[in-house]
Amino acid sequence: MLKKGRVLLLAAALVLAFAQAALPALTAVGPVNPTNGFPVWYRDSLGQTVTLSVPPSPLSIPDNDPVLDGFPVNPFALQIGFNSEAMYWHSTATMDPVSNPGVPGDALLVLALEAAFAQGDAANGDQMVFARVRIRIDTTVAGDVTVTHPYGARTYQNVQPGNRSINDTIDIGAVPLNFNAARVGDIGPFLKQVGAPPGSLGDAATLAPVTGSPTGNNFFRVNGGGWNNAQTNLFVTGAELFTGVPFKVTQSTVSVPAVGGATAQVFANFPRPIPAGSTITAGLPGQAAVPLVRQGATAVFAALIPWAAPAFPANVTVTGTIAGPPVQQTILTAPLKDVVTITKATYAIATRTLTVAAVSSVAVNPPALRAFFPGAGAAGRLLNVGGADTVIANVNAPVSVTVRSALGGAATIQTTLLP
Repeated sequence: MLKKGRVLLLAAALVLAFAQAALPALTAVGPVNPTNGFPVWYRDSLGQTVTLSVPPSPLSIPDNDPVLDGFPVNPFALQIGFNSEAMYWHSTATMDPVSNPGVPGDALLVLALEAAFAQGDAANGDQMVFARVRIRIDTTVAGDVTVTHPYGARTYQNVQPGNRSINDTIDIGAVPLNFNAARVGDIGPFLKQVGAPPGSLGDAATLAPVTGSPTGNNFFRVNGGGWNNAQTNLFVTGAELFTGVPFKVTQSTVSVPAVGGATAQVFANFPRPIPAGSTITAGLPGQAAVPLVRQGATAVFAALIPWAAPAFPANVTVTGTIAGPPVQQTILTAPLKDVVTITKATYAIATRTLTVAAVSSVAVNPPALRAFFPGAGAAGRLLNVGGADTVIANVNAPVSVTVRSALGGAATIQTTLLP
């Protein structure tokens, strides 16, 4: 079980050497679920795609139901189904004198891809995901201790005897709202329980062997400190496989030129391995969907969609389909934004004036554009339309200027200094 109180140790003072295998990173992270604010899925190099397990899923951690676990509950915890933590994937191995006669104490290995909150309690805007490796071992003899596990090996120097004399937790990616950060952790590809139920990588309850270690070490071994190469190949592993189509809309923008037809540009990413027969389509309100075309051998799909409706479309509906069998389909709604281009951002040192010019990709009934920089105020500075210069007097030189559109587009450029 993972404790709610976490100590994030990025380096352990006891570590002498850390022989980490060249691990494949988690290859992709999915779109954010608007209900709970966490990514819908994570995918590894084997194409295994896991989703967040929350109550009442039997694969969720059993003591974190916001109704049953007795912890203070807030409305957001009730909305998302858990209080402080939930698992995308986890695998735990233990050794003790009862189950492993002859070992000198307890040993614990926790491997996990975990969703949590930076301040502990469930709070929207505080979401984070991290890859965890936790090692806790009792020792009875002073000396070096080497731990080998599915994702690498680690040697601890001059460990003194005692309970939990090795108590090491490394969490990579624990940064609020930076969901890509966990992809560079030590987890990946995901271990799978031998005999895992369909639709899962493990039932989160059964002690069983696992497969999938990138090092071939599908075990937990301890040597030194009173341990004589003791090991177990039994893990409790849990993860729920994502049953939809693991793609992500990476860009959805519009262009309305002064002359010519209006278009929407849609880009999507379908992380490898891409199943045969996979398609992605995009449709604007009131129009038939059009296919996104895969760009060569890349994972990028793109489409240019003409649109004739007089009203500016707020969203585009993007549908990913895997032909199967069974047929799988996922539908995402992505907001359409304009593209902002900053054509000038200069600062005259002698006169303390900043000159900014920018245009939107929507040239017909163009949106309001505002410049943001230190001293611009919360609302920014309104720019002249049509890309005309806007001169802003009596300001300090900003390193950069950001221009934001009322239609959602934004751009940032470094300021050019003039005499």
